[in-house]
Amino acid sequence: MAALFTCLQKNGAATQSATDERGFADYTFEVDPLEVDRVLTQQAAVIASDGRSSQTGQDDVVEFVATLPGGFEPTSARVRSIPDIASTIRNQVFDADSSVRIANPYFDPSLELVADLASLPQRGVETRLLTRETADEEGDTRTTLNKMWDLIDKDHRDNFEVRDLYRWDEKQGSQAFATHAKIVIVDDRVCYVGSANLTDTSLSTNFEFGVVVEGDIVKEAATVFDEVFEYSYPVDLPI
Repeated sequence: MAALFTCLQKNGAATQSATDERGFADYTFEVDPLEVDRVLTQQAAVIASDGRSSQTGQDDVVEFVATLPGGFEPTSARVRSIPDIASTIRNQVFDADSSVRIANPYFDPSLELVADLASLPQRGVETRLLTRETADEEGDTRTTLNKMWDLIDKDHRDNFEVRDLYRWDEKQGSQAFATHAKIVIVDDRVCYVGSANLTDTSLSTNFEFGVVVEGDIVKEAATVFDEVFEYSYPVDLPI
């Protein structure tokens, strides 16, 4: 159901408003029946054409996703039908049952997705977030993390863990290493990997590209994430 509402919203057939800032469960949706019919007809045609996904193995599926540039009008039906990154990530988040791993270097605290992510620990989903430069007092990352922390009830904050992968080399006067990965792994079964940060421009107007993988191979991505996460510095919230 969450995936359906998100699809309708992104295609102009539904609108949503938040009664407060407690995540997806507190959003109110309104739909236009004629627009719903149009969108569902288009989606049915896309599924029937089977042009979006390709098999990489017996159980593994790869799908391309993208954010297309603002003002860009595709001429190809295949490009028009490619799923957008914002909807893809939100759908994954809404469908999570037990765990979500996120690697993302830069945030936009105004995104609705921030409240969606905060709703994960609220409903018992173990949420691990790998980011960078949380010590920057004026950065959006710090603002975003504190906002998420405030949205999570005290009884559920143990489900939310943040780590920072960034080190500055004082001798060299340059960055020694940092995370630049953009990954969302849900329940060890589906994984998004792409170029987009969780910022408004990356999810609405930039040209960004990524892949969504489903199947046993996702466990390999989870293993890599977990080892790098454990290597990174724990972040005590609020910052």
